[in-house]
Amino acid sequence: MKNVLFNLNNIRIEISFKSYDELRKILSFYQRNDLYKINIPCKNNLKKDFLLESIRISREEFPDIDIIPHFSILHEFKRNRNNTQDSFLNFLQVINDLGCRQLLLVSGSQKRSSLDSVSALSMLKDNPLFFKDDISIGVAFNPYLQDLLFDEEVLRLEKKLQSGLVNSIWFQFGTDYKLLNNRFEILSSIISKTINNSSKISNIILFGSILIPSNQFLNRFKFRPWKGVYCSDEFLESVEVANNLIKELLKTYKKYKICPVIETNISTDDHLRKLKKTLNL
Repeated sequence: MKNVLFNLNNIRIEISFKSYDELRKILSFYQRNDLYKINIPCKNNLKKDFLLESIRISREEFPDIDIIPHFSILHEFKRNRNNTQDSFLNFLQVINDLGCRQLLLVSGSQKRSSLDSVSALSMLKDNPLFFKDDISIGVAFNPYLQDLLFDEEVLRLEKKLQSGLVNSIWFQFGTDYKLLNNRFEILSSIISKTINNSSKISNIILFGSILIPSNQFLNRFKFRPWKGVYCSDEFLESVEVANNLIKELLKTYKKYKICPVIETNISTDDHLRKLKKTLNL
């Protein structure tokens, strides 16, 4: 009997598309296959008006699908910090009106010196136009950073949580599940301290990125690694080895009640079969 790691209703899938028709096609595929938890990222060309209209189409035409949009300060930056902060507030109000109850806020791979997720949350908590109980905000966290970079990441997370607006933490992808195990105690302590010091936050939900390995992905990553994403040489050795490490990572997620977020394209029956195999379904 298979040891099921996660069921399809216990994961989220991040989608990517270049047109509204492609968006509709992907969401129709998910609806047919009972996949109802979707993230719409903010990156590349998927930003500003195109992003907001995509969220509107998703909510109005596929109301049963739970959408969590992302807001990237890097990709949504508008000349200066004040304009960008106003844009962020407007974004929150629009997606709230569309029925989205959660959002992932990220600084982006190249942080703006004038505004990042820490300062954006600090400004937001003091804004009387923001209704704090209407929407939950998530923030990113990279548990795989080395030495001083990790210490700085922990300090940034503590500052984000001190805003009182954060209800979820989203882990960056990495392949060192043993390191994640070792560092989870630090994260757990920070979360407990936050909950104990806040009358409004009773729980912080955890999400963790997952990539489904393929020869194409491994070859591309060897040639051009993604900034902030730590993939071991062992992981990049072969698809078979990579798949085994992904299963170990999923076991770690299951142990700590971290919801997987599939960042690999899942838009065909073949993609879905590979995902189910990865989850031991």
